[in-house]
Formats: sequence, C-alpha cells, structure tokens
Amino acid sequence: MKRKLSITQIIVGLALTSTSGVAITLWGLGKIPMTFTVSFVVLPSIVVLVSALLYFKNNDKFLGFNDLIIQGGKWGLLATFFYDGIRPLLKLIFRFDFNPYRAMPIFGELITGLSQSAPLALFAGWTYHFWNGISFGMMFALLAPKGGILKGFLWSMALQALMMWVYPHFLEIRLADPGFLMTGLVGHGLWGVVLGYGIKRNYDKKYS
Repeated sequence: MKRKLSITQIIVGLALTSTSGVAITLWGLGKIPMTFTVSFVVLPSIVVLVSALLYFKNNDKFLGFNDLIIQGGKWGLLATFFYDGIRPLLKLIFRFDFNPYRAMPIFGELITGLSQSAPLALFAGWTYHFWNGISFGMMFALLAPKGGILKGFLWSMALQALMMWVYPHFLEIRLADPGFLMTGLVGHGLWGVVLGYGIKRNYDKKYS
C-alpha cells in the first residue's frame, strides 16, 4: 500500500535536510559565516531530524516519510562514493591540473576557523561533504519519491548549477576551467543517476 506524504511532512523534511546547502550558499553570498550556520542551524537540524525518525519510527502516519528519508540518505551516501571515485579518474585520464577534493579543506576552514591542514578542519570538511551528499539525497527522495534516472540526473544538474554559482567565489577558480567543469558535470551526473536509480528501485520493490 502506498503511503502518501502530507504537505507538512514534505515542507518540514525539506527544511531540515536543506540546511547544509543553505549554509554554504549564504556564505558564498557574503551573508552569514559558516562557523555560525553549521553550529547553530545545520547541526541542530540533524539532531531534530534523527530524533524525529526515532520518535516516529512506529507511527503509521510517518512510515512513508521515514522510509524516504532513510532511503534518500542511504542512496545519497552511496552516490557520493561514486561521485568522489570518478573525479580523480577523470583527472588522471585527461591530465587536468585541478584538485577535485579542494573544497573539503576549505569547508573545514570555514566551519572551524582553523587552518585547512588542521586535522579537525579536514574532518569537519569531509564530514560536511558527505552530509551534503546524504541530505541532498533525502531532499530528492521527498521531491521525487518514485525516483528515476532522468529525475536524478536533472536534480544533480540543478545542484551543479548551484555549485558553479557559489563555489568559484571561494575556490578561486574560473568557470571556464575544464577540470572544474568536467569533474563537476560528470561527477554530479553520475551521482544523480545512482541516486535516481536507487530511489526508483526502492519504490518498485515496495509498491510494484
């Protein structure tokens, strides 16, 4: 039996899962430092989301919501592994002079205020990176519960467009950089395909 989500569940779910993306966007626009948003917005939203999943795990009205959040997170994480794996391979094949993992230590510096080489900053940066992949997967599952490769790909391209708009402001790279463009487009595209496939597979398994 299909479990339809209420509008309130979708809106609240999107609000809780979008905070990491909002945090980096606001920083890129020069509005709010990530030392504040990650500490007082992103982390509390994660605590609230996890607490809600645990509290409502046996509530029939939230079974569909919980399933989409969990599946979106699971496939979002798996897709992120694919995303991270393809980028160094592209660099090697096409001999790009571009570090595909340059954002992680910068994330860490922005979050902790420490130098990019500090272990805590590196841990924070990579954790933030993986949470982005997980939370964006959750958002997709809420928006497109039936999944689908095409929908996943389009979602990834929307995120790529956002990245191209925000990232150059603090990565100090040009939009014309072929390494930046190709690793981003191919990496995000593969991420979206894996995510869309996974959510569709879960939907078909449960409701077909």
